[in-house]
Amino acid sequence: MPQKLLFITPKIDESHDDLAFASLWAKAFNEADFDVQVICTSKGKNSLDFPVYSLGGERSVSRFGQFLKFQKLIMTLKYDRVFVHMTPRWLAAGSWFWWLRRKPHYLWFTHYTRTLALKIGDKTVKRMFAATKECLPQYDGDSRKIVTGHGIDTDFWQTESLSDQEREPLTHLLCVHRISRSKRFDLVLRALALLPPEYKLTHYGQPQDPRIDPEYANEIKSLVTDLGLTDRVKFMGAVPMPELKKVYPRFQTFINMVPRTIDKTVVEAIYCGLTPIMTYGQAEAIGYPGWPADDTPESIAGYIKRMRSKSREELQNIVNNGHSLKALIEKMAVFIRPGR
Repeated sequence: MPQKLLFITPKIDESHDDLAFASLWAKAFNEADFDVQVICTSKGKNSLDFPVYSLGGERSVSRFGQFLKFQKLIMTLKYDRVFVHMTPRWLAAGSWFWWLRRKPHYLWFTHYTRTLALKIGDKTVKRMFAATKECLPQYDGDSRKIVTGHGIDTDFWQTESLSDQEREPLTHLLCVHRISRSKRFDLVLRALALLPPEYKLTHYGQPQDPRIDPEYANEIKSLVTDLGLTDRVKFMGAVPMPELKKVYPRFQTFINMVPRTIDKTVVEAIYCGLTPIMTYGQAEAIGYPGWPADDTPESIAGYIKRMRSKSREELQNIVNNGHSLKALIEKMAVFIRPGR
């Protein structure tokens, strides 16, 4: 009989530009023979055929109101295991009850900081899963930290294959991520400014955190002007994740300078046949054989000029061999099923 898994995530919305993949994760657990129920901070469009309970974020319910509903749900729903996806806030809010009721609970978190919520929740959590060894550095040496790599739903990202003539030239770079300081998009722009004028860049994404991202977005706009890149950089804004299935195949080259983790859009782009430009940390974690010598604009620009494209088959093999969502779920399920 399948184990009942409570899957907790910030948002279930398959039209969202940044977090739509959470729905794919919930489906993948269900397909791995878990009986899934979802609690999300907010809920939008979705096609899930199992229960999804929203805490009311889409209706602007207060944080206190969300907390009260969360407590009611975790105390009344029936489940055997808890998987907290990217939200230490809810790990902290539920850990007291799960500890008392001996419900094994787990966290997926790919960040570098030990927030107050994580300091509370880590007292009782069974395992903390992370994409790379650089994530959660405060727990190095702690047997509960498990490095798994990242994973994408390869069935979902099986896109059309276009000829090189139908795609943008290699000199037209694609970048997909939210506009946030942690993504180091300013570094990409400084590298682009050192390249010949035929090199162009198209960016998809928008600021997500209203507290800090708009300030960085303004810095980026000013930098584009200061570097004389106005005619070479296009900002396309946010598009729903399914629309990216039409965007990726039109390009041949993808760039992402996130330093110490695997950015899921890099894995998506690789699987769709785009040759990536990324940091050593990402390349090593993904298993990709090439990267700039260091993270300076000069090295990145030099690498871009020298790089050679790879075939779609070669790129897809990299993902299939180490970064499919199905394989990722199984790596974590080894710990979740027995409750260890």
